[in-house]
Amino acid sequence: MTTKQQRQQQLRKLIADRACATPLLPSGLWFHGDIRDNFYYASYLYTAASEGQALALEQSSALDLATSVLTKVLRLQDRDPDSATYGHWPLNLGDNPAQAPINKLPVEIMCCLLTFFHEKHKMDLTPELRSELSLSTQHMYRSRYYAAPLRTYNHHEAKHTAAALLLGTVLEDSELLREGAARVRSTLTQLKTYGMSEYGILPWFWHWTQAYAAAWEIVRDDVVKADIQSLLEWLWQERADYYFHGAWAGPHSRSLPPDAPADRCAAFDYVQFGDFPLPETVHRPEYAGLLGYEIPDYIRQSALKRSYPYQLRRDYPASALEPSGERRHSILYMDETFALGGMLERAVEFDNEQHRWDVTFPVTDGTVNQAYFVLPAAKAGDKLRHSGEAEEIALDRNVLIALYQPTSPEEARQSLVGVLPPGEWIADARAVYGIVGQAMLAIHLMKPFRLTSRPDRCEIESIESGSNGVVVEAISIREAGANGLTTLSAFVENRQANAPVFSEQPLSASYVSVTGATLTLKHSR
Repeated sequence: MTTKQQRQQQLRKLIADRACATPLLPSGLWFHGDIRDNFYYASYLYTAASEGQALALEQSSALDLATSVLTKVLRLQDRDPDSATYGHWPLNLGDNPAQAPINKLPVEIMCCLLTFFHEKHKMDLTPELRSELSLSTQHMYRSRYYAAPLRTYNHHEAKHTAAALLLGTVLEDSELLREGAARVRSTLTQLKTYGMSEYGILPWFWHWTQAYAAAWEIVRDDVVKADIQSLLEWLWQERADYYFHGAWAGPHSRSLPPDAPADRCAAFDYVQFGDFPLPETVHRPEYAGLLGYEIPDYIRQSALKRSYPYQLRRDYPASALEPSGERRHSILYMDETFALGGMLERAVEFDNEQHRWDVTFPVTDGTVNQAYFVLPAAKAGDKLRHSGEAEEIALDRNVLIALYQPTSPEEARQSLVGVLPPGEWIADARAVYGIVGQAMLAIHLMKPFRLTSRPDRCEIESIESGSNGVVVEAISIREAGANGLTTLSAFVENRQANAPVFSEQPLSASYVSVTGATLTLKHSR
């Protein structure tokens, strides 16, 4: 198995080669979407070139290209002290980056990573780039964007805390460093006492770990550094508990298109766990290949050498403002071949990006690795990511029941949709049976559906709108065989004879699994 350092070098070369091969736009940048993509690519290219990696460009040309892009990015900062967005950058650059509207989001992670990059490379930078980095740092520091008090302990505040630690260190502001240190201790107490209200938060969990890893590497105070390390270990243990061969099993409070229905943001997991091949296309590499922090071996081994079957029940605060109040309950079951997990209670999340439950399989480059269903929100753009409120679930080991009762006329016009990874699938009028990897699945729907096969997935959509129900059972081929079901046809025949009982009034479902367990759910409304 490769080491973390070797995996990071592979990642650095991959992203640096991609930067070399990406043509510059007339603005002198690679991208006019998210400004941070230019910053990340240039950082990788500069680092890979400075360490002498063999790239498509000669070393001097690669360094010049990275320096030019970084300089252009830095100069897009709002450096007017009288501006309401002083110290910030635009986010989406549009047709004319110089006129792009300033946004308060990019600085949060860029401050931490930019400060780290400057400290690591300050002795080999050109005078012009060193000056630009110093100017940007000073403007961020003077803006005090990071000074808002801790309130909800979310990913924004985590990055503010790390910025205080970094700026307090490099600019020798002892008071700011003390404030950052106190925030670290308060955050660690909050997480250990109540847990994260941002459970399984993608992609912003990586912002937590990057920001604190940058601070851990730059902060020189040993006591403060030890507290940062304790916080990083807590965060990575949370990640490891839900880790499944590059995938993040179980529910997520937020997700973006690269997170569902496929775990495509694998850079950080590849670097820290390394139990799957580096994908050819890496989404959101950010600073995974550049930060020096390595997770302790006990955390890595807790994920890579866990005993199966593995079951995890954990509760999280429903409100960050009232962490001792109502709780949300996560249930996860995992064996060697799949993981099934979900959150029992639904809560309204920003932009309906909550990913409530799924069956997760190991990461496979280029294809879907999740199976789940949602009744889309009334105005959902991406139906597989923006679910409505009409869902109640029950989980027991390897079986899940989900019931969907629309809560509005608009929602009642939506049809249940689902997604399955590529596999060997057999469908009948109300069910789909199949094999994915070394697991068998039986998926029963209350209403008829259509199944569409695509190169990277299968998609399911109910023919009828309105209320519906789904029963999902996943079982390893090994365990199915131990129960006398040694072939897919035998599994299909057995499950057809034990199909769930659905009822519409009241909406309910009852099911007996392969192993004889009975699970019943009635809709509470």
